[in-house]
Amino acid sequence: MAIKQISVTIPDVILDASHDYCRQYGYRNMQEFIVDLLRKKVLFENVQRYNEIEERMKMGKGVKRMNQNDAIKYLKGL
Repeated sequence: MAIKQISVTIPDVILDASHDYCRQYGYRNMQEFIVDLLRKKVLFENVQRYNEIEERMKMGKGVKRMNQNDAIKYLKGL
């Protein structure tokens, strides 16, 4: 897995609160905290989005009828 470096500019108040949060919850450093935060955000939202799509499909609302292969292609395209 390739690792990329990014630069983020945030207000002092958020940075200070983030450092406090890191200390309170045992993160070794800000990088570890930010990576964990992004991982949780991305994974949670994907699961939530797939669950919403599945519920709409079950109810037949706003979805096309598809065979399994077409459904997989559609979901991968989201």
